[in-house]
Amino acid sequence: MLPALSLADTKPKKPKKKFSPKLDALAAADSLHPLFKLENLYPDQDVELKISAMAFDGNDLYVTVFTPDRQNKAPFKEGEVFKVTGLIGNSDRSKVKAQRLMKDLYEPTAIAVHGGKIYIGEKDKISRLEDRNGDGLFSTDEKVVLIDGISQPNFHTYTIGFGIIEEEGKSYLAGNLSTSVRIGGSRDLNVTVNPKTKRGSTFLLGPITGTEKAADVDISYFAGGYRTPNGFAVGPDQEMIVLDNQGVFNPSNEFIRLTQGAFYGHYLIKKDNTNTAAFQPEDVDSQIGGSRYQTPPTVHLPQGIVNRSPSQPVILKEIKGPLSVYNGQWIFGDVTLGRMNRVFLEEVEGVWQGAVFLHSGGHDPEGRTGFTAGPNRIIEGPDQNYYIGHIGHGGLWQFLPKKGEKPKPPYGLQRLSLKQPGEIPADFNEMVAIRDMPGGLEVELFKPITPDQLKMVKFNLKQWTYIPTKGYGGRSFATEALTAAKRVLSADGKRIALTVPGIRDNSPPFVTDKNYSNENVGWVIELKVEQLPLYKNTAWYTMLRHQGGGAQAAVAQSISAKDDPMGYAKAQFAAICAACHTLDGSRLAGPSLNGIYGRKQKVIRNGKPLEVTVDDAYLLRAINNPLAEAPVNYPPAMPNLNLSPIEQKALVEWIKTLK
Repeated sequence: MLPALSLADTKPKKPKKKFSPKLDALAAADSLHPLFKLENLYPDQDVELKISAMAFDGNDLYVTVFTPDRQNKAPFKEGEVFKVTGLIGNSDRSKVKAQRLMKDLYEPTAIAVHGGKIYIGEKDKISRLEDRNGDGLFSTDEKVVLIDGISQPNFHTYTIGFGIIEEEGKSYLAGNLSTSVRIGGSRDLNVTVNPKTKRGSTFLLGPITGTEKAADVDISYFAGGYRTPNGFAVGPDQEMIVLDNQGVFNPSNEFIRLTQGAFYGHYLIKKDNTNTAAFQPEDVDSQIGGSRYQTPPTVHLPQGIVNRSPSQPVILKEIKGPLSVYNGQWIFGDVTLGRMNRVFLEEVEGVWQGAVFLHSGGHDPEGRTGFTAGPNRIIEGPDQNYYIGHIGHGGLWQFLPKKGEKPKPPYGLQRLSLKQPGEIPADFNEMVAIRDMPGGLEVELFKPITPDQLKMVKFNLKQWTYIPTKGYGGRSFATEALTAAKRVLSADGKRIALTVPGIRDNSPPFVTDKNYSNENVGWVIELKVEQLPLYKNTAWYTMLRHQGGGAQAAVAQSISAKDDPMGYAKAQFAAICAACHTLDGSRLAGPSLNGIYGRKQKVIRNGKPLEVTVDDAYLLRAINNPLAEAPVNYPPAMPNLNLSPIEQKALVEWIKTLK
């Protein structure tokens, strides 16, 4: 129990002190976090480092580089390895140098330096580099292949990592294998090349010694059931973290603290010539799937609201002074939104769950107040600062510009560092953590507030869930308003205990739709704090286990395309379509829907260009078979949404209103 002053929700009085205009503006801005500094350390050379993996060896940074390809044509075998020097203890870009060590790699997206040896993960193999002639460079014949044939050619299959796992005095390479998908996002067959492969899974390969050969190592699997696990990291306690992207069976992006032997819900199609994900249930129809058999994700990252393309996480640790409250939390990037977010984790009755907070964003060509490109990789350096590697190449691999802005560059390297205690803005405050408590939630603040300030605060809460299906992505279901019936301030003024009736968790009653349910999904609680000057005033807590048990009342009916076609269409757009289409005329991966109805549109049909009119028939064709008539000058990336005829009609009727 908190020694506290109990405050019932009453009619708020006028605040005695006005809020800081500076912080109010900052809260609404897509900006760099006030407790952090950014520096652009991209080498001042004629080189493009589209960074797909990073690893330090002493003060030297090793990076893999490649150009993402969404066309699924000839394999891209022009990947490279660079050594970057001059980063540590230096802020002068002219002193940062990038040296090419190797070329002709097949889409490398994993690297580690262990025992002085470089390990590389390509699309189809994992190898150790062996400098046999002693020139410090590596040619194709200086690769010791440890495992081969882990993927057939597909634009969506990558070997992501590496982290190092120590077991019984031996070292293993750990990482993720992403899955094959079709252009547009639907599942594709993961054709077996090497029978030891389990795509959509986290693997351990080893033991590695620096002299091992293929016969000396084996591959095993820790967990599985992901679609696009572009984020991977190993924590100080050897906990493994995976970030997965929205897609088929993934109605939201996900932050997952792995449980050994767990299956996280993305089913790979099972045939005689395919491999399935590690721990995918054998007795479940792989075409249909179902969340009943999955382990819940740790934290949901709502699509478009929080994330769109989450990437590598890094843990904040060993921080001293007032910023030590962030120790144990994770920050991670988002490639296409050009931002970073922060996750707080807690274990409740044996279940890991937590909250996600917006952290940093914005574009700055100089790299001081925003990102120069899309943050793809982040690691801690030997100086306890964080180094961010950027990547991009148009379409869905690009930090997309806002309306009127030029495209961001597809490469970058920046240093993120914490400010010293004396540099902390005097009026800075934010939510540090949200915790589950019996009957409600506890909000921890960076800076204490007074009981009078708390009287003025308004807490807006709502909760929703998701239903994973074999369709791409998913909208929220069963949104319910919640009320903070009581608030209690701790003696130090930094913690607010909120009594919130009606919180649901991963227990019945479950929400169903089209024979699918939200079992093993949990609920997202959105908490918005108003009338209190915070850097960001909204956070999202994923509730899997609520102390004392979740609400048992019947769940409200979700938005129906039949009963509320316009409401359904808006929800569908916000959850899925907004990732690629805007409503303001600006360009993303797909055409803007603003005024699209009735326009002439150039498309490619059967390999030939032609002009069509965007009418009801065209929109229905685009929803049902989006790649049959791909718009000219846009990547062929739209997924099949698997909507019913009533849902398709609702979406078309709504699009017709967008003028």
